Amino acid sequence: MLEVLVDALIDTLKLIPLLLIANVLIEVLEHAVVGKIRAEKALKGGFAPLIGAGVGLLPQCGFSVVAANMYSSRHIGMGTLLAVFVATSDEAVPILLSSPSSALRLLPLLAVKLAGALVIGYVVSLVLSRRDKKNIVEVSEGESFHAVGCHGHALVGETREHEGEHSHGGDCDGEDGEEDKLARKKADRKKLLDRFLWHPLLHTLTVSLYILAVNILLGVVIYFITEQRLAAFMSGVRFLQPLVAAIVGLIPNCASSVAIAELYGVGTLSLGGAVAGLSVNAGLGLAVLFKENKRMKENFVILALLFAFGVALGTATEAVMFALGF
Repeated sequence: MLEVLVDALIDTLKLIPLLLIANVLIEVLEHAVVGKIRAEKALKGGFAPLIGAGVGLLPQCGFSVVAANMYSSRHIGMGTLLAVFVATSDEAVPILLSSPSSALRLLPLLAVKLAGALVIGYVVSLVLSRRDKKNIVEVSEGESFHAVGCHGHALVGETREHEGEHSHGGDCDGEDGEEDKLARKKADRKKLLDRFLWHPLLHTLTVSLYILAVNILLGVVIYFITEQRLAAFMSGVRFLQPLVAAIVGLIPNCASSVAIAELYGVGTLSLGGAVAGLSVNAGLGLAVLFKENKRMKENFVILALLFAFGVALGTATEAVMFALGF
């Protein structure tokens, strides 16, 4: 049993450097792309489900939080919201990228999720087109939407803290003006360090603890029932995996996406199971929806649609894989 714990620890430690690099790159991507998107403009019109699904593919759950807030304020339709939720994979992308052996599994996963997000997004938008025209309201001038990810950092619609502040500094040649400039430079450096170093590091350590827990659990299971029996069992319940994974994916915490990604990465969970679990898992999006949207009947309709579609998409994916001999 001690060997199981040691192996789980070693396997986790091996992932940490690559996971840290992946998280730093994700921060850069979010800063360069997602942070520049005006969500209130992007998620409008006929291309809203397409744009929502595309941005939802980006790692972590920031855009699903924005979409939940916008839907609660009646600024987007249910189809767009569902497209974002289905596309969102939370922590799965950096985890799969951090391991060379599982990175190749990422592309088919994202491809199926994108296709599914577009299908549900446009079908629901078409069905509810009249309702959306009646209910959706324009974003008022000055109104903006911000996303805070599951580890507390802003992802979308960020504003410059010092923009417009100390505007007199440029016209002042005195000592106070120089002090203001130095203070702003110091604050900017701290912000950069927090975003591109300390946050990815903290994020990596947090996710690594979840990975360690999954590795220990999987190691204990293999220790007692052997890898061959586990593989035979999972093969025997192959078409039940999407249902079970979708139930796990409903947990509004990044631990669920970590577990699904880890099991998929090592081959214990099938592609269909991963598709179902990660299509249902929208990071903190669902939690924010139930918190902000006071129309509870709609929330439960969205939850039911998301779950049913996730299971159906995962099962269909598994059927295709089975037919192709995989």
